[in-house]
Amino acid sequence: MLYLYFLLAIPFFSEAQTVNFENYVVTQFGLEEGLPQSSVNDIIQTKDGYLWLATFGGIVRFDGNSFTIFNKSNTRQLYSERILELYEDQRGYIWLFPEGDEGIIQRFKEGEAETFRFPGTGETRVEINEDKRGVLWVSAREKIFRLVGDSFIESKEINNTNLADKALKDTSGVWFAYDFKLLKTLGDSVVKIQESSGVHNERYIEVQEFPENSGNLFIGTVKAGLIHLTNGKRKVLNAANGLIDDQFIRFKKFDDERLIINLPGNISVWNGKDFDVLNPIPDQPDIRYRSILEDNEGNYWFGTDGDGLFKLSPTPITMIDGEQGLKNDKMLSITKLKDGRALFSTNCGGIFEWDGTSARRSTVHNFMDSDCNWSVFQDSRGRIWIGSLGVVYGSALNEPMYTFENELALGGVVPVFGIAEHSNGTIWILTEDGLYEYDGSHFNHYTTEEGLYANDTRALVEDREGTFWVGTRAGLNRIKAGKIEKVELNAKETDSKQPPVRAIYEDGDGYIWIGTYGNGLFRLDGSEVLNITKEDGLFDDIISHIVEDEGGYFWMGSNRGISNVKRSDLNDFLDGEIDHIQSNSYGAADGMNSAETNGGFQPSSFTDSLGRIYFPTVAGVAVVNPGLVRKNEVSPRIYIEKLNTDEGPVELSSGISLSYNTPYLEILYTAISFSEPEKVEFRYKMEGLNDDWIEVGNRREALYSKIPPGDYTFRVIAGNSDGVWNMEGASLNIVVTPPFWQTTWFYTLMGLLVAGAGGLVYYLRIEQLKRQNARQKRFTEQLIESEEQERKRIASELHDSLGQQILVIKNRAELARKFVEQPAELDEQLNEIMQSALISIADVRSISHGLRPVHLEKFGLTEALHNLCSQVQDSSSIEWSYHVDDIDEVIPKEKEINFYRVIQEGVNNIFKHAQATEASVIIRRADPGLKAMIWDNGIGFDPHDKLNAGGLGLSGMNERVETLGGTLMVNSGEMEGTTITIVISVKEWVVS
Repeated sequence: MLYLYFLLAIPFFSEAQTVNFENYVVTQFGLEEGLPQSSVNDIIQTKDGYLWLATFGGIVRFDGNSFTIFNKSNTRQLYSERILELYEDQRGYIWLFPEGDEGIIQRFKEGEAETFRFPGTGETRVEINEDKRGVLWVSAREKIFRLVGDSFIESKEINNTNLADKALKDTSGVWFAYDFKLLKTLGDSVVKIQESSGVHNERYIEVQEFPENSGNLFIGTVKAGLIHLTNGKRKVLNAANGLIDDQFIRFKKFDDERLIINLPGNISVWNGKDFDVLNPIPDQPDIRYRSILEDNEGNYWFGTDGDGLFKLSPTPITMIDGEQGLKNDKMLSITKLKDGRALFSTNCGGIFEWDGTSARRSTVHNFMDSDCNWSVFQDSRGRIWIGSLGVVYGSALNEPMYTFENELALGGVVPVFGIAEHSNGTIWILTEDGLYEYDGSHFNHYTTEEGLYANDTRALVEDREGTFWVGTRAGLNRIKAGKIEKVELNAKETDSKQPPVRAIYEDGDGYIWIGTYGNGLFRLDGSEVLNITKEDGLFDDIISHIVEDEGGYFWMGSNRGISNVKRSDLNDFLDGEIDHIQSNSYGAADGMNSAETNGGFQPSSFTDSLGRIYFPTVAGVAVVNPGLVRKNEVSPRIYIEKLNTDEGPVELSSGISLSYNTPYLEILYTAISFSEPEKVEFRYKMEGLNDDWIEVGNRREALYSKIPPGDYTFRVIAGNSDGVWNMEGASLNIVVTPPFWQTTWFYTLMGLLVAGAGGLVYYLRIEQLKRQNARQKRFTEQLIESEEQERKRIASELHDSLGQQILVIKNRAELARKFVEQPAELDEQLNEIMQSALISIADVRSISHGLRPVHLEKFGLTEALHNLCSQVQDSSSIEWSYHVDDIDEVIPKEKEINFYRVIQEGVNNIFKHAQATEASVIIRRADPGLKAMIWDNGIGFDPHDKLNAGGLGLSGMNERVETLGGTLMVNSGEMEGTTITIVISVKEWVVS
């Protein structure tokens, strides 16, 4: 998008009013902005607010933000994409006039086009008009047709003098012209008013009565200019007497007040006597204009032949820059002189004098060398003061300037950022090294030692009581009766964190307003300090200038542009009467070369005698004329344009039905606003899902995911750039249908099934309990049998091993008594007794370990399993591998033996039955619990064979796992090896 910044000074005359294109900013739209083609042949604004463009690439709808194209790819019924003209009737249909000589027009609405043909011979130009009854009339093939229903019926022309007189007096009919005839409708008839003769170039092609019902007729000819009929007089307007061309294209009327004609490449406007060529962009004389429109917000639109679309928007801002004579446009300090002129100091580009029309390098440079000047000021005595590296002053710009040399404490090498005058006549100088006061004979120097927040001083204002307010890089100071005081703007912060102060202003009520660099705006009333920021509606938290206009608006400059806000709104907000303020902002789109204003130098702005406010920017001086500010009172019309789901676009209707499993819903909406579409703000909500408005700024889409079943209403509202809101907005009803199991009929059916199946559930539950009891009984019997077998094993081991060893010890002791007198023999018997005792101890340990592993008791489950696997690995010909995570405290202490026995039983089964060459045990933690796998590559077995399951101890293993709340799965087959998987899910409280 191209913005053009210059003053457009071609007046737009008419009998009723004059439009002057001075203070208009030009915006160009082309292919990059979304136009399908660079020629815009016609522009209309329809009743729904949209702009429609006729191009050689189809028709285009524009909402101010984006272009929507209708061509043959998405509008199959479109006869041709090369459209020359558009017309909207009272029913909202848009009539399209395609290029060509086929005598065809099309009626278009809601994306569909219907074709109407006018076959025959004769003039192929088609004209359409609508009488005050709403009846559509068309001239084609030198005939007149009337729309009846959905068909055009030919109306034969009537040649009757009495009817002609009656038609002339009738104000509801419409005019037509073709060949050399003038005709007018009368009711459902067509009456010939006049007929003449001439050569082909003088043939009539269109007629316009202007003003309406005045009897003044303008007749466009093939190539003989215009004929003006008024009060019975006939005047020819052509290239020989004022028209730029003899070839006529068409008429346009603006609000029945301005008559426009299109000639090849240009637009001319009737001024009451003749036609003036309209040249809206004088800097580009080669542009060929094809169409013009004024929208309902006061913007002008121009369609061109190959240069796209232009918008001319009124703006209160003009620029003073290189075109007016500035050689350096980086402005610093600016000040108004007593003679009406102004001084502009630039960033090392010298000082310029402004006389209201042009800028020139100041004559002051004849008396000073420095081009780097950061402050220019004229005191009450008319003296000129200039701050650079030091201060110079003089009686006038064209007279010698003086320095203070050794008298000035700052030594002539300190940057001077501002100069001001106290009401008592003393001069105050703001520098990087503190604040200086000059009383005419000597200087007083104030720094942080005297109480300033910082030596870098940037703003200085005297209030009505004679108090000086000083803005520094690190806070605000007040100088009263020669005493410097610190003023806390942020009471919660320390001195080192007070905000930098750029601007100070005292209003008519005595409030002191402080503009800061990053902390917004402050209001001081005695000891009360209140703050406003962007969150409250302020345009920017950086404020470098504060100027009040005659209407009570604050104009503030910042790094992002110039903004204005009503002072009374600021006070109402700070006093709690409103909860938000409305700011209006101006920047590049409003005619500024750069939106950034330059602050931190004083004086930094002024108001001239006409009320215009001057701001220094990084690209010239911005001049604001508050009198040209117009509030856009047109609330934006809002439309929901598209609805998309995962399955594609959904046709918009009064009610939308979506499935419960629709993963997402995208709603695209828009608001029509042409003045500043980028500043339109939206709010939306989905009633039934979230009844609170969601602020989305300028975003024009809403996205929802997995909306639960229910009835909803999507609503969207919008406000234009001036805060005028359309609270009615647009809405869309959406129904998300539930799955069948959430429907009323399903709930009823389920209720009946539940009621009818109660007995069955009771029976099944009893049977389940019986099975559980039987299984528990079997487990108890197996446990008793296992305990009996264990007792027998222990008894056998005690008898066969420990008993025999104790018997040996007894016999050896008796023999030892016989050898009391024989020490050698006695020592031999005692050694035998000791060996038998050691064997007995080992047997006891083996038996006790079989009852409960000692490692489990002493070192925990993890170490016990490590020890088990290590013993197996060291004592077996099978190639073993194992991995055991740290699983201590995962299983309750009293149940760890059950898990140990399961692993032990699985390992023993491999030794006894698997005939394996490889085996592994893997035990890992799994959140929240653990998982174990015992594998071998042995002969396998059928796990469904109950005999195998009992013989291998699988039922016992399964019962033990169930006591741990886990599951045991066996995967095996003959000659396929065996995998036992154990999963134990432990409750979170156990893990923690």
